[in-house]
Amino acid sequence: MQRRTYLGLAATGVVGSVAGCTSAADGSEYPPYPDSETVELSGDGVGTSDRFEISLDGPTLVDVEHEGEDNFTVVLADPDADDEALAANDSAGETNDSETPSTNESTVLAANETAETEVDESIVARVASAVGPYDGRSLLPVATGSYVLRALEADAEWTATVYDLPAYEDGVGTPLPIKREGTQWDVIGPVDFGEPADTEFSFSVSGEGIHRVFVTDREASDSNTMANIQNDGEASVSLIVDGVGYIEVLSFGEWTFELST
Repeated sequence: MQRRTYLGLAATGVVGSVAGCTSAADGSEYPPYPDSETVELSGDGVGTSDRFEISLDGPTLVDVEHEGEDNFTVVLADPDADDEALAANDSAGETNDSETPSTNESTVLAANETAETEVDESIVARVASAVGPYDGRSLLPVATGSYVLRALEADAEWTATVYDLPAYEDGVGTPLPIKREGTQWDVIGPVDFGEPADTEFSFSVSGEGIHRVFVTDREASDSNTMANIQNDGEASVSLIVDGVGYIEVLSFGEWTFELST
């Protein structure tokens, strides 16, 4: 298959955060990410982080680690909507402290049909969803504003680094060829695809479940599916790509990804 893809145009309590600016010397390995804002968050079990700000015009990348053995689910949420929903639940005589989040993906963000209905409206994006130890990254198309991370399920300590990225100009990023291996969700990039050229994407994976790979533009506003594999398998695709972008891998199998011209 061949297409032309343009990337170049265009328990509680969780604790504090430290914001700062990072810069990369050679732009070949990330982090650090040039001209980004960084927020460090941590928690122990279920809870909500401090409020933090997203102010740049690129995507938001979240790197999360969890040391537990059971279900682990983290979402990005609107703190204002969250506060309003919790207040509404409290006034109705309902609390969510004793709720046990479902392990079913379709109900993690929907919770139950009653007390959680309003709380669900605060959820902006899913950040992580796993069973057992987790060390992965996700890329989110987030508008500027205030946010919190909410650990809906967690049985141990966890940490998160939030990178507020700019929309990088042409020439910024890891050059091709690129080869990566992993066993968790990951984000590769920014990638400097350069001038329009025929680019080969190759992905192989072993393990149960659905494994997906996307190529995403510099603002995380547009993504194209490179692979969608059930259980063991491999996929390859040839695209004409240019500019700056990212590769997103959503897989818990043992995977290998290659990108070359």
